[in-house]
Amino acid sequence: QEMPSMDRAETAIDDLDDRGQSYLKASSDERTSQEGGNCRKQRMRSRTAAASQGPRNDHTAANRDAYDDGSSNKWRVPRPRYMMMCVVMLVSWVWPRVACGSDGSDEGGGGSRSQHLHVYDPNEVVTVWTDKMGPYHNPHETYPYENLPICELQDAGGIRKEPTIGEALEGHNFISSPRINIKFSVGQPSTDVCSMKLNEEQAEELVRMVEENYWYQIYIDDLPNWGFLGEMVEPDEGKEGADEKDDDEGAAPSVPSIFTHREFVIYRNGPQIISVDMEPSDLVPIKAGAELKFTYSVEWHETDVPFKNRFEKYLEFSFFEHKVHWFSIVNSFMLCLFLCAIVSVILARVLRRDFAKYAASEADELESMDRADESGWKQVHGDVFRKPSHLLTFSVLYSSGCHLMTMIVGVILLAIANSYYTRAGSSSSAAVLVYIVTQSVGGYAGGYTFKLYGGKGWKKAMFAQVLFIPSVVLVIFAFLNTTALVYTSSMAVPAKNIATVVLLFLVLCIPLHTVGTLLGRRHASKAAFPCRIHHLKRPIPPKHWAFLPCMISGAGLIPFGCVFIEMYFLFSSFWGYKFYYVYGFMLAILLLFSCVLVCVSITSVYILLNAEDYRWAWVSFLSCASTGVYVFLYSIYYYHNSTKMRGFLQFMYYFGSTAFFCFCLSLFCGSLGYLGAFRFVSLIYKNIKAE
Repeated sequence: QEMPSMDRAETAIDDLDDRGQSYLKASSDERTSQEGGNCRKQRMRSRTAAASQGPRNDHTAANRDAYDDGSSNKWRVPRPRYMMMCVVMLVSWVWPRVACGSDGSDEGGGGSRSQHLHVYDPNEVVTVWTDKMGPYHNPHETYPYENLPICELQDAGGIRKEPTIGEALEGHNFISSPRINIKFSVGQPSTDVCSMKLNEEQAEELVRMVEENYWYQIYIDDLPNWGFLGEMVEPDEGKEGADEKDDDEGAAPSVPSIFTHREFVIYRNGPQIISVDMEPSDLVPIKAGAELKFTYSVEWHETDVPFKNRFEKYLEFSFFEHKVHWFSIVNSFMLCLFLCAIVSVILARVLRRDFAKYAASEADELESMDRADESGWKQVHGDVFRKPSHLLTFSVLYSSGCHLMTMIVGVILLAIANSYYTRAGSSSSAAVLVYIVTQSVGGYAGGYTFKLYGGKGWKKAMFAQVLFIPSVVLVIFAFLNTTALVYTSSMAVPAKNIATVVLLFLVLCIPLHTVGTLLGRRHASKAAFPCRIHHLKRPIPPKHWAFLPCMISGAGLIPFGCVFIEMYFLFSSFWGYKFYYVYGFMLAILLLFSCVLVCVSITSVYILLNAEDYRWAWVSFLSCASTGVYVFLYSIYYYHNSTKMRGFLQFMYYFGSTAFFCFCLSLFCGSLGYLGAFRFVSLIYKNIKAE
């Protein structure tokens, strides 16, 4: 009887032991769970505190979303502000060494320090820089001055100046002329330069150049001077028997002759050169075996003209400040006022009526659900912010247009602050500089738009955006530069300058564009459309096949009417021999032109939305971009009616450069039109409660 009781006791002890172990295990699990919960709570508190302090680094949810393109691969990039600081420091170090030429030493070919400071000592040598030459009627068909079949630079040991990017792009080819020895404030009588005897080949070449009105350009203290190589001399009418010969055989042919003497008349104000006039003389007929003796003389005069006004002699005030130019300003201003007034009045009335009608229909919605009679822009609220077709192409064009928009404004503002005509190649150098600095604007616009519409593959889009304009430039430049090399023209850009531009693009443009893209995607990830996009596309009512083409082509004609007069002055400067200096006019025209573009875009989009067609993004872009087509058509008219250009080289440079200019103008107009239309569409649909 005791044994069973002992067994029961041992069994009870075993049960207690099992229960104790289970209890201890449960307690341990509970403590582990509590510790895990406490850790999770601690992590949540840390995240909450970090979120309350704002986005402190690039690993927040918004930034991760901005970097993510839907795949598992993410780029680990530095902070955008650090990248921007590095790029700015690199620009400040590289640009003066690349775009501003040599350091001013004689070894580098940049001239003496006095010439860079434009301050000379008595008897100091003033270097004469020969530049380029070409036929008068073909301004961009230029050749190096050293190609002249004369003895001035032959075996003279002239120093070749290293061209800046701007000088290379504009076809400058500076070589000093040691045989013309001008000393500051020292007059010189007729002095020999060189002598030569023409052979048949040289004579034929000079005859051709004189018949085609060849001119040449030289620089003295950064002041340009032009002169004709020679001219066609009429035979002496007083010669005995000339009248009888004219009656019997017709007029005697003109004789091609070359100038052999140059007189330099230099005006100075103290130690600074103010003006240089070059007067060629002493014509000698060109023929094989002729002896040519080239000479020069120098005269110095005092003047009271200040140094800052020394370029005014080159500015044609009567041309650029003519009544017609002022009329273009007034014409653009009146057109802008008229369009703004019409658009404001019509859209204000129509939108006010539509908003009132829509509000009334919502108030009566519980009593009557019949809204079938409604039509117009409010019916497409669920589709109006739908992704545009070919989003990648659209974002590339819009990004490039925004980049060009800021670049044009920057170039004009720089021109107002510091005139480009005071230094050769400065306008092209400034354009390259501003293009690099404003690269992030294009990246921001493209990244923001691509992210806002939910595009996939943002890295591909980013590289397409940054490479688009350079690719177009590469195609046009490759063809033009090859043509220039075949013709041995000075417009052919040296390989060193091409490599410099490529290096600047790789080192500066791509990082700046990347920074802009990341910032744009970050801001787009926090943005939202005013209306929710429906899953099913709304059917678009049928329209006449000519509705969109007519609206797009007709819309571009109105902005063209705002700028076509200014186009004449621009073309006369770029394709002629005038210095464009009225950048204040250009800025005023640009502002009025922009207002007209926005008004035209808003009107076109409103007409399209009223037709219940929500594909407004491309319409707003193309309606304004068609302005570039009209400018190109005007350039064809200008070529045939306002110039005497001829030859394949000049033809290719004219239409290649003009086509690229009109293409960039179309991107500028289209991007501005879309930007204005996007703000307008967001505004009107923000006031509608779309459910």
